[in-house]
Amino acid sequence: MKRVTAPEMTVISKDVRTTFKDLMKNIEDFPKQIVTEAVKAGLHPTGPQCWVYTWESCDMEAEFNLKICLPVATFGKSFSSNKFKLEKLEKYNHVKKTHLGSWEKLMDSYEILTEEMKAENVTAEQSCRELYINCDFDNPANNITEIQFQVK
Repeated sequence: MKRVTAPEMTVISKDVRTTFKDLMKNIEDFPKQIVTEAVKAGLHPTGPQCWVYTWESCDMEAEFNLKICLPVATFGKSFSSNKFKLEKLEKYNHVKKTHLGSWEKLMDSYEILTEEMKAENVTAEQSCRELYINCDFDNPANNITEIQFQVK
């Protein structure tokens, strides 16, 4: 299992405290709004949206923090918003798996990745990321999502 280090990146972000059960309700329209605000401010999106999940426990019903991020180039422009902030994500050491298809089957890819990690004695930290490389809402079979588990 190959370990990869993603470099730091400048993002516009929104932190949301939620549970998996309330995820869709709590993210509201933030994924769409973050793109709109970036473009309106003259920033240039430089990559796919990245959602960072951070948890205190492995309890699937417990609250966790979700950071919705859009990588951007600022070209020296400032950014001010009452909903989103401009920040740098630190470099991210991880193992990864690419999921092709509907998000309804995303857990299958998570299970495959965690089994591979167990087989190679790789321990995850308390965060993971999803990079939404292609989102096809008309034909979810065309979705491409990269799952990244943080490791030491």
